[in-house]
Amino acid sequence: MINFRVLASIRRLSFWALATLGLPLLLSLLLASYYLQQVSMQGQQTAFLSAQVVSASKRLDESLLDLERSARQFRVLADENRLKLYQRQWQRVSKGLFELRTGTEDKELLQIVYELEQQLQSLSELMESPQALQRVALNIQFKRFASLSHRFDQRSQSLINELAMALQDTTQQAQQRLLFSMISLPFALAAAVLLVLVITRPLQQLRPQIARLKSGEFDQAIKVSGATEVMAIADALDDMRLRLLSLEQQKTAFIRHISHELKTPLAAIREGNELLYDNSAGPLNAQQQEITEILRDSSLRLQQLIEALLDFNLLLDTPGEQVHHPVDLKPLIEKVLASHRLSLSSRGLNPKIELGESCVMANQEQLRVIVDNLLSNAIKFSPQAGVIKLGSFATVNGVSLYIDDEGEGIEDELQQRIFQPFVQGKTAKDPRLKGSGLGLTIAKELVERQHASLRYQRLEQGSRFVVEGLQGSELDES
Repeated sequence: MINFRVLASIRRLSFWALATLGLPLLLSLLLASYYLQQVSMQGQQTAFLSAQVVSASKRLDESLLDLERSARQFRVLADENRLKLYQRQWQRVSKGLFELRTGTEDKELLQIVYELEQQLQSLSELMESPQALQRVALNIQFKRFASLSHRFDQRSQSLINELAMALQDTTQQAQQRLLFSMISLPFALAAAVLLVLVITRPLQQLRPQIARLKSGEFDQAIKVSGATEVMAIADALDDMRLRLLSLEQQKTAFIRHISHELKTPLAAIREGNELLYDNSAGPLNAQQQEITEILRDSSLRLQQLIEALLDFNLLLDTPGEQVHHPVDLKPLIEKVLASHRLSLSSRGLNPKIELGESCVMANQEQLRVIVDNLLSNAIKFSPQAGVIKLGSFATVNGVSLYIDDEGEGIEDELQQRIFQPFVQGKTAKDPRLKGSGLGLTIAKELVERQHASLRYQRLEQGSRFVVEGLQGSELDES
């Protein structure tokens, strides 16, 4: 069994995976090549030997027939030319038998060839005897030749059948061995898949931990078990987590400290200015009254900026994951509109609610802050007596919530940066409503915590901010 603790490197695991899968495949290919080569060679040899045996048998039959014909013709005609023809035929048969004796290793064929050579010698002696004795003897002699030739043919056929059977057996053995080698491939593939899982499993463990870093959760240590390279990455990520946690704590402490240090003297400034503004320290002339109004607006603006900065810092400190419940959009939107009643009435703005879907799964307080910030943005940039639409509609990916205004819209070059902290567009229609540049940033952060997305859309007249991907829900009647 493979010890995966010893094979603690991705390089080693990859090598073992390739070896586990590649070696059986290579061995199977080599065995297949070897067996096919053996079958091919034996097939060629069988075909060659079969052709050789058939040709030898045919030549022997023809030579014996020619020998018999020339011998009988010489016996009848007693012609010198017939004698020479007989002698040439005899030499041809003798040479053919010699070639058969030296060209075969089969014992039965060698025995038949030996007997044929003996009968050929007997024929030679018989042809030298008186003619009166040759007739009957020649008939007997050539019957022996025919019998031996028949035996040679039968043995040749048997030999061909044996070669064919041997080739068939070799082919079957090759098929069985190839099948056995192919059966081992699934086991090799399973082992390779197991090794790949061992390699990828630690990487899968890193994904949710990196996602926690992305969402700003630095409280849990990053730990994985697996290959040394993955563990090294995990250690580096954990070091980065600790550094980010330290920086986040320092930033939070700094913002809290500086905010406190700013709010204390600011409170004194505002109180003193209010006393002057209310003529508590004595009446003011018109110019002095105007100065106190400027100081009052500026100090209020500064206090709003400090509070927005504190809210933004508090938002970043809160965990990314929140419990979601069914939220009815209509009362939530009405509550937000009520909180902005004075701003809406002073500008003569007309809000309209157009809800296609009335309930979503979300964190109610965070969703309220989202709508509040988007509505504040719409109020700032809407023209006098303009219309602000707040609505929702169902999509394939869930529920979308939108807020439209009739302002001038955002420039193209600024649209990619409007969700970054402290980025602001054109001056608000009412200078007193100038924002901090954190509203859209906070809204986008909270939208992502609802597992949704926030995007800007330029309309023919005005702008639209739409929250996409909210999960639809049924209201709990209980």
